[in-house]
Amino acid sequence: MGRAASVAVATKWRDRVRRWRRSGLSIAEFCRQEQISQPSFFGWRKRLVEGRAVASRRGRQLAGGPSQRPQFVELPVPGWSTTSGIQIALPGGAIVTLPPQADAELVTAAIRAAVPAAEDRPC
Repeated sequence: MGRAASVAVATKWRDRVRRWRRSGLSIAEFCRQEQISQPSFFGWRKRLVEGRAVASRRGRQLAGGPSQRPQFVELPVPGWSTTSGIQIALPGGAIVTLPPQADAELVTAAIRAAVPAAEDRPC
């Protein structure tokens, strides 16, 4: 199989992971419904996330390095007061502030968005 087949398979799994996120189902239930193995799901989800991280790092290198990326990204949440919430201090100095009702997907996305800003700093 060539590159076209690999791209098609990755596209299929990207769509599958996106459908799982929107479904509200546990991974076990989603995999049962899709008739796929959980190890395959976890492996592909990890591969797709790592691929995004590599592409993101390449994009920063092409754009002139880490000094040109934003240090703060505001994600507006309708109906949420900025005076309340949870703050998560990440290694490297990044601070993520979330609403108290934030679900695991929002927490994960916010941390993933903040980690590249902190990953180039020395320990």
